[in-house]
Amino acid sequence: MLQNQAKEAGTPIRVALYCRVSTTEQELEGHSLDAQEAVMQKYCVEKGYTVQEVYVDAGISGKEMTKRHALQRLLHDAEEQQFDLVLVWKISRMGRNLKDVLEIVERLGKQQIGFLSLSEQFDTSTPSGRFMFQQMASFNEYERNIIAENVKLTMTKLAQDGHWTGNQVLGYTNARSTDGKGTLTIHEAEAAIIRMIFQQALEGKGYRSIANQMNQQGYRTKKGNSFSAVAIKDILRNPVYQGKIRYNRYENWANARRKGLSDDVFLVQGKHPAIISEADWKQVAALLDLQSKQPAWNRQGSNVLTGLLRCPQCGAPMAASNVTNTLKDGTKKRIRYYACSQFRNKGARVCSANSIRADVAEKHLRERFAAYISQPRLLQQLSERLESQHSIYLENWQRQEEQLEAKQADLERQYEQITTILIETPELADDLSPRLRQIRQEQASLRAQLQQLDAKRKQHHTKPSLTSLEALFDLLHGVMKNQEKQALKAIYQLFIARIDWNKAENTLHVELNIDQATFQHLFVQEEEEVRSIPERASSLRLLEKALPISVRI
Repeated sequence: MLQNQAKEAGTPIRVALYCRVSTTEQELEGHSLDAQEAVMQKYCVEKGYTVQEVYVDAGISGKEMTKRHALQRLLHDAEEQQFDLVLVWKISRMGRNLKDVLEIVERLGKQQIGFLSLSEQFDTSTPSGRFMFQQMASFNEYERNIIAENVKLTMTKLAQDGHWTGNQVLGYTNARSTDGKGTLTIHEAEAAIIRMIFQQALEGKGYRSIANQMNQQGYRTKKGNSFSAVAIKDILRNPVYQGKIRYNRYENWANARRKGLSDDVFLVQGKHPAIISEADWKQVAALLDLQSKQPAWNRQGSNVLTGLLRCPQCGAPMAASNVTNTLKDGTKKRIRYYACSQFRNKGARVCSANSIRADVAEKHLRERFAAYISQPRLLQQLSERLESQHSIYLENWQRQEEQLEAKQADLERQYEQITTILIETPELADDLSPRLRQIRQEQASLRAQLQQLDAKRKQHHTKPSLTSLEALFDLLHGVMKNQEKQALKAIYQLFIARIDWNKAENTLHVELNIDQATFQHLFVQEEEEVRSIPERASSLRLLEKALPISVRI
Protein backbone atom coordinates (compact mmCIF):
# COMPACT_ATOMS: atom_id res chain seq x y z
CA MET A 1 0.00 0.00 0.00
CA LEU A 2 2.76 2.43 0.98
CA GLN A 3 4.80 1.31 -2.02
CA ASN A 4 1.85 2.02 -4.33
CA GLN A 5 1.35 5.46 -2.81
CA ALA A 6 5.03 6.21 -3.31
CA LYS A 7 4.97 5.11 -6.93
CA GLU A 8 1.89 7.26 -7.62
CA ALA A 9 3.49 10.25 -5.96
CA GLY A 10 6.87 9.61 -7.57
CA THR A 11 8.65 10.13 -4.26
CA PRO A 12 10.50 7.62 -2.05
CA ILE A 13 8.93 6.53 1.22
CA ARG A 14 10.30 8.42 4.21
CA VAL A 15 11.14 6.01 7.03
CA ALA A 16 11.75 6.50 10.74
CA LEU A 17 13.88 3.78 12.32
CA TYR A 18 13.24 2.99 15.98
CA CYS A 19 15.80 1.04 18.02
CA ARG A 20 15.61 0.08 21.68
CA VAL A 21 17.58 -2.14 23.98
CA SER A 22 17.17 -2.64 27.73
CA THR A 23 20.14 -2.81 30.08
CA THR A 24 19.90 -6.60 30.44
CA GLU A 25 19.67 -7.11 26.67
CA GLN A 26 22.75 -5.08 25.76
CA GLU A 27 25.03 -8.09 26.14
CA LEU A 28 22.87 -10.44 24.05
CA GLU A 29 24.11 -11.08 20.52
CA GLY A 30 21.86 -9.58 17.87
CA HIS A 31 20.08 -7.26 20.28
CA SER A 32 22.59 -4.41 20.16
CA LEU A 33 21.51 -1.02 18.87
CA ASP A 34 24.08 -1.10 16.06
CA ALA A 35 22.88 -4.54 14.96
CA GLN A 36 19.24 -3.42 14.88
CA GLU A 37 20.01 -0.28 12.89
CA ALA A 38 22.30 -2.09 10.44
CA VAL A 39 19.61 -4.63 9.50
CA MET A 40 16.97 -1.92 9.04
CA GLN A 41 19.30 0.36 7.04
CA LYS A 42 20.06 -2.52 4.69
CA TYR A 43 16.35 -3.21 4.23
CA CYS A 44 15.65 0.43 3.38
CA VAL A 45 18.44 0.47 0.78
CA GLU A 46 17.03 -2.66 -0.85
CA LYS A 47 13.52 -1.16 -0.97
CA GLY A 48 14.62 2.28 -2.06
CA TYR A 49 13.29 3.93 1.10
CA THR A 50 14.74 7.13 2.53
CA VAL A 51 15.74 6.99 6.18
CA GLN A 52 14.46 10.25 7.59
CA GLU A 53 15.77 9.79 11.15
CA VAL A 54 16.90 7.11 13.61
CA TYR A 55 15.30 7.19 17.07
CA VAL A 56 17.23 5.36 19.79
CA ASP A 57 16.26 4.47 23.38
CA ALA A 58 19.38 2.96 24.92
CA GLY A 59 19.30 0.95 28.15
CA ILE A 60 15.58 1.58 28.71
CA SER A 61 12.90 -1.00 29.46
CA GLY A 62 9.95 -1.29 27.11
CA LYS A 63 7.55 -1.42 30.01
CA GLU A 64 6.67 2.28 30.31
CA MET A 65 6.13 4.53 27.27
CA THR A 66 6.52 7.82 29.11
CA LYS A 67 10.10 7.06 30.18
CA ARG A 68 11.27 6.41 26.61
CA HIS A 69 12.31 9.85 25.39
CA ALA A 70 13.18 8.83 21.83
CA LEU A 71 9.77 7.19 21.41
CA GLN A 72 8.04 10.32 22.68
CA ARG A 73 10.01 12.39 20.17
CA LEU A 74 9.06 9.95 17.39
CA LEU A 75 5.37 10.30 18.23
CA HIS A 76 5.70 14.09 18.28
CA ASP A 77 7.39 14.08 14.85
CA ALA A 78 4.64 11.77 13.58
CA GLU A 79 2.12 14.50 14.42
CA GLU A 80 4.21 16.78 12.18
CA GLN A 81 4.01 14.25 9.26
CA GLN A 82 7.81 14.02 9.07
CA PHE A 83 7.81 10.41 7.77
CA ASP A 84 5.54 7.83 6.13
CA LEU A 85 6.59 4.62 7.84
CA VAL A 86 7.99 3.54 11.20
CA LEU A 87 10.31 0.54 10.96
CA VAL A 88 11.40 -1.64 13.89
CA TRP A 89 13.49 -4.78 14.08
CA LYS A 90 10.90 -6.60 16.23
CA ILE A 91 7.54 -5.67 17.74
CA SER A 92 9.07 -6.11 21.18
CA ARG A 93 11.38 -3.15 20.43
CA MET A 94 8.34 -0.90 20.23
CA GLY A 95 6.86 -2.20 23.48
CA ARG A 96 6.28 -5.19 25.74
CA ASN A 97 2.70 -4.31 26.57
CA LEU A 98 -0.04 -5.05 24.00
CA LYS A 99 -2.09 -2.05 25.04
CA ASP A 100 0.86 0.33 24.59
CA VAL A 101 1.86 -1.09 21.20
CA LEU A 102 -1.71 -0.92 19.88
CA GLU A 103 -1.95 2.66 21.11
CA ILE A 104 1.26 3.61 19.29
CA VAL A 105 0.12 1.99 16.03
CA GLU A 106 -3.28 3.66 16.33
CA ARG A 107 -1.69 7.08 16.80
CA LEU A 108 0.51 6.48 13.76
CA GLY A 109 -2.48 5.29 11.73
CA LYS A 110 -4.40 8.49 12.44
CA GLN A 111 -1.56 10.35 10.67
CA GLN A 112 -1.61 7.88 7.74
CA ILE A 113 1.76 6.53 8.89
CA GLY A 114 2.45 2.81 8.54
CA PHE A 115 4.20 0.51 11.00
CA LEU A 116 6.44 -2.33 9.86
CA SER A 117 8.19 -4.98 11.94
CA LEU A 118 11.12 -6.36 10.00
CA SER A 119 11.44 -9.70 11.79
CA GLU A 120 7.73 -10.55 11.76
CA GLN A 121 7.31 -9.19 8.19
CA PHE A 122 3.91 -7.56 8.25
CA ASP A 123 2.70 -4.09 7.43
CA THR A 124 -0.07 -2.40 9.42
CA SER A 125 -1.14 -0.43 6.37
CA THR A 126 -2.97 -3.59 5.18
CA PRO A 127 -5.92 -5.37 6.92
CA SER A 128 -4.08 -8.70 7.04
CA GLY A 129 -1.00 -6.97 8.38
CA ARG A 130 -3.00 -5.30 11.15
CA PHE A 131 -4.54 -8.66 12.10
CA MET A 132 -1.16 -10.40 12.20
CA PHE A 133 0.28 -7.49 14.13
CA GLN A 134 -2.38 -7.78 16.84
CA GLN A 135 -1.82 -11.52 17.15
CA MET A 136 1.96 -11.14 17.37
CA ALA A 137 1.75 -8.27 19.87
CA SER A 138 -0.59 -10.36 22.00
CA PHE A 139 1.87 -13.26 21.92
CA ASN A 140 4.75 -10.96 22.88
CA GLU A 141 2.82 -9.74 25.91
CA TYR A 142 2.05 -13.33 26.88
CA GLU A 143 5.74 -14.22 26.51
CA ARG A 144 6.72 -11.26 28.68
CA ASN A 145 4.27 -12.31 31.39
CA ILE A 146 5.62 -15.88 31.34
CA ILE A 147 9.19 -14.59 31.66
CA ALA A 148 8.19 -12.28 34.51
CA GLU A 149 6.44 -15.14 36.31
CA ASN A 150 9.46 -17.43 35.91
CA VAL A 151 11.78 -14.72 37.23
CA LYS A 152 9.48 -14.17 40.20
CA LEU A 153 9.42 -17.90 40.99
CA THR A 154 13.23 -18.05 40.82
CA MET A 155 13.65 -14.99 43.04
CA THR A 156 11.08 -16.33 45.51
CA LYS A 157 12.93 -19.64 45.78
CA LEU A 158 16.24 -17.84 46.39
CA ALA A 159 14.64 -15.69 49.10
CA GLN A 160 13.02 -18.72 50.74
CA ASP A 161 16.47 -20.30 50.94
CA GLY A 162 17.78 -17.22 52.76
CA HIS A 163 19.60 -15.55 49.85
CA TRP A 164 19.44 -11.78 49.35
CA THR A 165 17.60 -10.71 46.19
CA GLY A 166 16.95 -7.05 46.97
CA ASN A 167 18.65 -3.72 46.39
CA GLN A 168 21.35 -2.13 48.51
CA VAL A 169 20.51 -1.39 52.14
CA LEU A 170 22.33 0.78 54.63
CA GLY A 171 24.65 -1.26 56.83
CA TYR A 172 25.42 -3.93 54.27
CA THR A 173 27.26 -4.47 51.00
CA ASN A 174 25.71 -6.64 48.30
CA ALA A 175 27.92 -9.65 47.62
CA ARG A 176 27.98 -13.18 46.21
CA SER A 177 28.36 -16.32 48.26
CA THR A 178 30.63 -19.18 47.19
CA ASP A 179 27.79 -20.70 45.16
CA GLY A 180 27.31 -17.43 43.28
CA LYS A 181 24.02 -16.51 44.94
CA GLY A 182 23.23 -13.14 46.46
CA THR A 183 24.11 -12.37 50.06
CA LEU A 184 25.02 -9.42 52.28
CA THR A 185 28.21 -8.59 54.13
CA ILE A 186 28.35 -6.05 56.94
CA HIS A 187 29.66 -2.60 56.05
CA GLU A 188 31.08 -1.69 59.45
CA ALA A 189 30.96 2.10 59.10
CA GLU A 190 27.32 1.99 57.99
CA ALA A 191 26.45 -0.70 60.53
CA ALA A 192 27.51 1.72 63.26
CA ILE A 193 24.84 4.13 61.99
CA ILE A 194 22.22 1.37 62.11
CA ARG A 195 23.18 0.53 65.71
CA MET A 196 22.86 4.20 66.69
CA ILE A 197 19.39 4.41 65.14
CA PHE A 198 18.19 1.31 66.98
CA GLN A 199 19.74 2.49 70.24
CA GLN A 200 17.87 5.78 70.03
CA ALA A 201 14.65 3.90 69.31
CA LEU A 202 15.26 1.75 72.40
CA GLU A 203 15.59 4.96 74.39
CA GLY A 204 12.08 5.92 73.30
CA LYS A 205 12.84 8.48 70.59
CA GLY A 206 10.47 8.83 67.64
CA TYR A 207 11.16 8.69 63.91
CA ARG A 208 11.50 12.45 63.45
CA SER A 209 13.67 12.89 66.52
CA ILE A 210 16.06 10.16 65.35
CA ALA A 211 16.16 11.61 61.82
CA ASN A 212 17.03 15.06 63.18
CA GLN A 213 19.76 13.60 65.38
CA MET A 214 21.34 11.65 62.51
CA ASN A 215 21.23 14.65 60.16
CA GLN A 216 22.74 16.97 62.78
CA GLN A 217 25.63 14.53 63.20
CA GLY A 218 26.21 14.50 59.44
CA TYR A 219 25.12 10.94 58.69
CA ARG A 220 23.52 10.07 55.35
CA THR A 221 21.43 7.30 53.81
CA LYS A 222 22.80 4.70 51.41
CA LYS A 223 22.08 7.05 48.50
CA GLY A 224 23.72 10.00 50.22
CA ASN A 225 20.49 11.77 51.16
CA SER A 226 19.46 13.25 54.49
CA PHE A 227 17.48 11.00 56.80
CA SER A 228 13.71 11.45 56.88
CA ALA A 229 11.16 10.07 59.32
CA VAL A 230 10.09 7.58 56.63
CA ALA A 231 13.68 6.43 56.11
CA ILE A 232 14.10 5.86 59.85
CA LYS A 233 10.82 3.94 60.00
CA ASP A 234 11.90 1.71 57.11
CA ILE A 235 15.18 0.92 58.86
CA LEU A 236 13.60 0.15 62.23
CA ARG A 237 10.93 -2.04 60.62
CA ASN A 238 13.31 -3.93 58.34
CA PRO A 239 13.98 -7.47 59.64
CA VAL A 240 17.12 -7.72 57.50
CA TYR A 241 19.00 -6.15 60.41
CA GLN A 242 18.20 -9.10 62.68
CA GLY A 243 19.49 -11.49 60.00
CA LYS A 244 16.17 -12.32 58.35
CA ILE A 245 14.87 -12.12 54.79
CA ARG A 246 11.44 -10.62 54.11
CA TYR A 247 10.16 -11.13 50.57
CA ASN A 248 7.09 -10.47 48.46
CA ARG A 249 6.00 -7.60 50.69
CA TYR A 250 4.58 -5.62 47.75
CA GLU A 251 2.76 -6.48 44.53
CA ASN A 252 2.74 -4.43 41.33
CA TRP A 253 5.35 -2.05 42.76
CA ALA A 254 5.75 -0.11 39.50
CA ASN A 255 2.15 1.12 39.65
CA ALA A 256 0.91 0.72 43.23
CA ARG A 257 4.18 1.46 45.08
CA ARG A 258 3.73 1.16 48.87
CA LYS A 259 -0.04 0.79 48.57
CA GLY A 260 0.33 -2.56 46.82
CA LEU A 261 0.79 -4.62 49.98
CA SER A 262 0.89 -8.37 49.36
CA ASP A 263 -1.03 -10.98 51.31
CA ASP A 264 1.68 -13.53 50.51
CA VAL A 265 4.68 -11.99 52.30
CA PHE A 266 7.06 -14.39 54.05
CA LEU A 267 9.92 -14.07 56.54
CA VAL A 268 12.80 -16.57 56.73
CA GLN A 269 16.22 -16.78 58.35
CA GLY A 270 18.79 -15.23 56.03
CA LYS A 271 22.31 -16.40 55.26
CA HIS A 272 23.76 -12.98 56.09
CA PRO A 273 25.00 -11.82 59.53
CA ALA A 274 22.76 -9.73 61.77
CA ILE A 275 23.66 -6.19 62.83
CA ILE A 276 21.01 -5.97 65.57
CA SER A 277 20.25 -8.76 68.04
CA GLU A 278 16.87 -10.41 67.71
CA ALA A 279 15.97 -9.32 71.25
CA ASP A 280 16.72 -5.64 70.54
CA TRP A 281 14.91 -5.76 67.20
CA LYS A 282 11.79 -7.22 68.81
CA GLN A 283 11.91 -4.69 71.65
CA VAL A 284 12.07 -1.82 69.17
CA ALA A 285 9.20 -3.35 67.19
CA ALA A 286 7.12 -3.59 70.36
CA LEU A 287 7.82 0.06 71.22
CA LEU A 288 6.87 1.15 67.71
CA ASP A 289 3.67 -0.89 67.85
CA LEU A 290 2.81 0.76 71.15
CA GLN A 291 3.39 4.22 69.71
CA SER A 292 1.28 3.45 66.66
CA LYS A 293 -1.62 2.43 68.88
CA GLN A 294 -1.57 5.81 70.65
CA PRO A 295 -2.84 8.36 68.10
CA ALA A 296 -2.32 12.08 68.50
CA TRP A 297 -5.78 12.60 69.98
CA ASN A 298 -4.63 10.55 72.99
CA ARG A 299 -2.33 13.39 73.94
CA GLN A 300 -4.60 16.31 73.05
CA GLY A 301 -7.82 17.73 74.43
CA SER A 302 -9.11 18.01 77.97
CA ASN A 303 -10.47 14.48 78.42
CA VAL A 304 -7.68 13.19 80.61
CA LEU A 305 -8.44 9.45 80.31
CA THR A 306 -8.83 9.32 76.52
CA GLY A 307 -6.73 6.50 75.10
CA LEU A 308 -5.83 5.17 78.55
CA LEU A 309 -9.20 3.88 79.71
CA ARG A 310 -10.00 0.51 78.11
CA CYS A 311 -13.35 -0.98 77.20
CA PRO A 312 -14.30 -3.82 79.60
CA GLN A 313 -15.76 -5.81 76.70
CA CYS A 314 -13.30 -5.61 73.78
CA GLY A 315 -10.28 -3.87 75.33
CA ALA A 316 -10.27 -1.01 72.82
CA PRO A 317 -9.51 2.55 73.99
CA MET A 318 -12.48 4.52 75.26
CA ALA A 319 -13.13 8.01 73.94
CA ALA A 320 -15.11 10.88 75.43
CA SER A 321 -18.48 12.03 74.17
CA ASN A 322 -21.15 14.43 75.41
CA VAL A 323 -24.81 13.74 76.11
CA THR A 324 -27.32 16.52 76.74
CA ASN A 325 -30.15 15.65 79.16
CA THR A 326 -33.28 17.72 79.75
CA LEU A 327 -34.13 18.07 83.44
CA LYS A 328 -37.67 18.24 84.91
CA ASP A 329 -37.55 22.02 85.08
CA GLY A 330 -36.72 22.17 81.37
CA THR A 331 -33.07 23.11 81.74
CA LYS A 332 -30.49 21.19 79.77
CA LYS A 333 -27.49 19.56 81.37
CA ARG A 334 -24.46 18.39 79.42
CA ILE A 335 -22.80 15.24 80.74
CA ARG A 336 -19.51 13.75 79.56
CA TYR A 337 -19.09 9.99 79.19
CA TYR A 338 -16.29 7.70 78.13
CA ALA A 339 -17.55 5.08 75.67
CA CYS A 340 -15.93 2.31 73.62
CA SER A 341 -14.26 3.75 70.50
CA GLN A 342 -15.03 0.56 68.57
CA PHE A 343 -18.74 1.02 69.30
CA ARG A 344 -18.60 4.66 68.24
CA ASN A 345 -16.72 3.93 65.01
CA LYS A 346 -18.18 0.57 63.94
CA GLY A 347 -21.49 0.21 65.73
CA ALA A 348 -23.26 -2.27 68.00
CA ARG A 349 -22.30 -5.34 65.96
CA VAL A 350 -18.68 -4.87 67.02
CA CYS A 351 -19.09 -3.85 70.67
CA SER A 352 -21.35 -2.08 73.16
CA ALA A 353 -21.11 1.50 74.40
CA ASN A 354 -20.08 0.49 77.95
CA SER A 355 -20.38 4.14 78.96
CA ILE A 356 -18.95 5.47 82.19
CA ARG A 357 -19.44 8.96 83.64
CA ALA A 358 -16.27 10.93 82.86
CA ASP A 359 -16.41 13.22 85.90
CA VAL A 360 -16.88 10.29 88.29
CA ALA A 361 -14.05 8.22 86.82
CA GLU A 362 -11.65 11.18 86.62
CA LYS A 363 -12.38 12.36 90.17
CA HIS A 364 -11.87 9.00 91.81
CA LEU A 365 -8.78 8.17 89.76
CA ARG A 366 -7.23 11.54 90.62
CA GLU A 367 -7.90 11.08 94.34
CA ARG A 368 -6.64 7.50 94.48
CA PHE A 369 -3.63 8.23 92.25
CA ALA A 370 -2.65 11.12 94.52
CA ALA A 371 -3.06 8.91 97.59
CA TYR A 372 -1.07 6.14 95.98
CA ILE A 373 1.96 8.26 95.12
CA SER A 374 1.91 9.64 98.69
CA GLN A 375 2.83 6.30 100.25
CA PRO A 376 6.30 6.43 101.87
CA ARG A 377 6.88 2.76 101.09
CA LEU A 378 6.37 3.48 97.38
CA LEU A 379 9.22 5.98 97.34
CA GLN A 380 11.47 3.52 99.13
CA GLN A 381 10.58 0.72 96.69
CA LEU A 382 11.25 2.94 93.70
CA SER A 383 14.53 4.15 95.16
CA GLU A 384 15.74 0.58 95.71
CA ARG A 385 14.61 -0.56 92.31
CA LEU A 386 16.17 2.36 90.48
CA GLU A 387 19.43 1.89 92.37
CA SER A 388 19.47 -1.74 91.28
CA GLN A 389 18.71 -0.76 87.69
CA HIS A 390 21.45 1.85 87.73
CA SER A 391 24.03 -0.67 88.92
CA ILE A 392 22.99 -3.18 86.24
CA TYR A 393 23.22 -0.52 83.52
CA LEU A 394 26.71 0.51 84.65
CA GLU A 395 27.92 -3.09 84.81
CA ASN A 396 26.60 -3.86 81.33
CA TRP A 397 28.14 -0.73 79.85
CA GLN A 398 31.47 -1.44 81.55
CA ARG A 399 31.48 -4.97 80.14
CA GLN A 400 30.60 -3.73 76.65
CA GLU A 401 33.32 -1.09 76.83
CA GLU A 402 35.96 -3.67 77.80
CA GLN A 403 34.91 -5.92 74.92
CA LEU A 404 35.05 -3.06 72.41
CA GLU A 405 38.44 -1.88 73.65
CA ALA A 406 39.78 -5.44 73.38
CA LYS A 407 38.60 -5.58 69.76
CA GLN A 408 40.23 -2.21 69.11
CA ALA A 409 43.55 -3.44 70.50
CA ASP A 410 43.36 -6.64 68.44
CA LEU A 411 42.65 -4.69 65.24
CA GLU A 412 45.54 -2.32 65.95
CA ARG A 413 47.88 -5.32 66.35
CA GLN A 414 46.65 -6.72 63.05
CA TYR A 415 47.23 -3.37 61.35
CA GLU A 416 50.79 -3.12 62.68
CA GLN A 417 51.57 -6.72 61.64
CA ILE A 418 50.30 -6.17 58.09
CA THR A 419 52.16 -2.86 57.84
CA THR A 420 55.39 -4.60 58.87
CA ILE A 421 54.83 -7.29 56.24
CA LEU A 422 54.27 -4.65 53.54
CA ILE A 423 57.51 -2.87 54.46
CA GLU A 424 59.41 -6.13 54.05
CA THR A 425 57.48 -7.40 51.00
CA PRO A 426 55.91 -4.44 49.14
CA GLU A 427 54.89 -6.72 46.25
CA LEU A 428 52.01 -7.92 48.47
CA ALA A 429 50.42 -4.45 48.54
CA ASP A 430 47.60 -5.37 46.14
CA ASP A 431 46.61 -8.32 48.33
CA LEU A 432 46.97 -6.72 51.76
CA SER A 433 45.85 -3.11 51.19
CA PRO A 434 42.13 -4.02 51.12
CA ARG A 435 42.50 -5.66 54.54
CA LEU A 436 44.13 -2.50 55.93
CA ARG A 437 41.20 -0.43 54.69
CA GLN A 438 38.77 -2.90 56.22
CA ILE A 439 40.56 -2.71 59.58
CA ARG A 440 40.29 1.09 59.58
CA GLN A 441 36.56 0.84 58.83
CA GLU A 442 36.06 -1.62 61.68
CA GLN A 443 38.01 0.66 64.03
CA ALA A 444 35.81 3.61 63.04
CA SER A 445 32.75 1.52 63.86
CA LEU A 446 34.16 0.56 67.26
CA ARG A 447 34.97 4.19 68.05
CA ALA A 448 31.37 5.14 67.25
CA GLN A 449 30.09 2.41 69.58
CA LEU A 450 32.43 3.58 72.36
CA GLN A 451 31.13 7.13 71.91
CA GLN A 452 27.59 5.82 72.29
CA LEU A 453 28.49 4.11 75.56
CA ASP A 454 30.16 7.25 76.83
CA ALA A 455 27.04 9.28 75.98
CA LYS A 456 24.88 6.80 77.89
CA ARG A 457 27.10 7.04 80.94
CA LYS A 458 26.97 10.83 80.88
CA GLN A 459 23.19 10.74 80.57
CA HIS A 460 22.87 8.35 83.52
CA HIS A 461 25.87 9.53 85.53
CA THR A 462 23.79 9.99 88.67
CA LYS A 463 21.01 7.84 90.01
CA PRO A 464 17.87 9.47 91.43
CA SER A 465 18.17 9.73 95.19
CA LEU A 466 15.32 9.36 97.64
CA THR A 467 15.40 13.14 98.03
CA SER A 468 15.01 13.71 94.29
CA LEU A 469 12.17 11.20 94.19
CA GLU A 470 10.42 13.06 96.99
CA ALA A 471 10.87 16.29 95.04
CA LEU A 472 9.35 14.66 91.97
CA PHE A 473 6.35 13.39 93.89
CA ASP A 474 5.86 16.83 95.47
CA LEU A 475 5.76 18.14 91.92
CA LEU A 476 3.14 15.56 91.00
CA HIS A 477 1.05 16.46 94.05
CA GLY A 478 1.05 20.07 92.88
CA VAL A 479 -0.36 18.98 89.56
CA MET A 480 -3.03 16.83 91.21
CA LYS A 481 -4.14 19.69 93.47
CA ASN A 482 -4.13 22.27 90.72
CA GLN A 483 -6.34 20.02 88.57
CA GLU A 484 -5.24 21.78 85.38
CA LYS A 485 -6.38 19.26 82.79
CA GLN A 486 -3.58 19.60 80.26
CA ALA A 487 -0.93 19.10 82.94
CA LEU A 488 -2.90 16.28 84.53
CA LYS A 489 -3.31 14.55 81.19
CA ALA A 490 0.41 14.84 80.49
CA ILE A 491 1.18 13.15 83.82
CA TYR A 492 -1.36 10.38 83.25
CA GLN A 493 -0.18 9.71 79.70
CA LEU A 494 3.38 9.24 80.90
CA PHE A 495 2.98 7.45 84.20
CA ILE A 496 0.03 5.23 83.25
CA ALA A 497 0.29 2.46 80.67
CA ARG A 498 -3.42 1.64 80.62
CA ILE A 499 -6.55 1.64 82.78
CA ASP A 500 -8.80 -1.43 82.62
CA TRP A 501 -12.38 -0.97 83.78
CA ASN A 502 -13.97 -3.97 85.46
CA LYS A 503 -17.61 -3.18 84.84
CA ALA A 504 -18.94 -6.02 87.02
CA GLU A 505 -16.94 -4.95 90.08
CA ASN A 506 -17.04 -1.26 89.16
CA THR A 507 -13.27 -0.87 89.65
CA LEU A 508 -10.39 0.55 87.66
CA HIS A 509 -7.14 -1.39 87.38
CA VAL A 510 -4.21 0.91 86.59
CA GLU A 511 -0.84 -0.18 85.18
CA LEU A 512 1.98 2.28 85.80
CA ASN A 513 5.05 2.85 83.64
CA ILE A 514 8.01 3.87 85.77
CA ASP A 515 11.74 3.36 85.24
CA GLN A 516 15.05 5.13 85.72
CA ALA A 517 14.77 7.14 82.51
CA THR A 518 11.70 8.88 83.91
CA PHE A 519 13.53 10.41 86.84
CA GLN A 520 16.89 10.75 85.12
CA HIS A 521 15.37 13.06 82.54
CA LEU A 522 13.58 15.21 85.11
CA PHE A 523 16.79 15.88 87.04
CA VAL A 524 19.33 16.20 84.25
CA GLN A 525 20.94 19.53 85.11
CA GLU A 526 20.19 22.10 87.74
CA GLU A 527 20.90 24.94 85.34
CA GLU A 528 18.39 23.65 82.80
CA GLU A 529 15.66 26.17 82.03
CA VAL A 530 12.51 25.52 84.04
CA ARG A 531 9.65 24.27 81.88
CA SER A 532 5.96 23.80 82.46
CA ILE A 533 4.70 20.54 83.93
CA PRO A 534 3.24 19.25 80.62
CA GLU A 535 6.47 20.14 78.78
CA ARG A 536 8.60 18.36 81.35
CA ALA A 537 6.29 15.40 81.49
CA SER A 538 5.95 15.00 77.73
CA SER A 539 9.69 14.50 77.31
CA LEU A 540 9.94 11.50 79.63
CA ARG A 541 10.77 8.04 78.33
CA LEU A 542 8.88 5.28 80.11
CA LEU A 543 9.82 1.76 79.18
CA GLU A 544 8.90 -0.76 81.88
CA LYS A 545 5.60 -1.72 83.49
CA ALA A 546 5.50 -1.84 87.27
CA LEU A 547 3.45 -1.34 90.42
CA PRO A 548 -0.20 -1.97 89.36
CA ILE A 549 -2.85 -0.27 91.49
CA SER A 550 -6.60 -0.79 91.78
CA VAL A 551 -8.98 2.08 92.36
CA ARG A 552 -12.59 1.60 93.46
CA ILE A 553 -15.06 3.96 91.73
